[in-house]
Amino acid sequence: MTHQTIDGTKTKTSPADTHQAKLRLFKVASVEKISPPDGGEGQDWYRYVLDSGRSMISGQRRGSRKDVQAYAAQCAEQLNTRGQTGQSIWSPRGRKPAAAANR
Repeated sequence: MTHQTIDGTKTKTSPADTHQAKLRLFKVASVEKISPPDGGEGQDWYRYVLDSGRSMISGQRRGSRKDVQAYAAQCAEQLNTRGQTGQSIWSPRGRKPAAAANR
């Protein structure tokens, strides 16, 4: 794939560059205090929302606002890393063992 620059010259772009251009990073959109969910114990429950412009992820967590904000930021960072590298830190993907591939 080529990319035309402002001066009219053409340069090659790698698939990684194209992927990066399409990637929309998650960020913490909001953290708001909520009532404890059913079965939830204690006080200080928060709902956090991660937004990438294309999709939103929400969750609930107990703790201080600062702790929940940090947790949500960590989740966004991990999702962004997964999106950039194509690898999951939760479920690494790799080649299947030869025995499983031949079944």
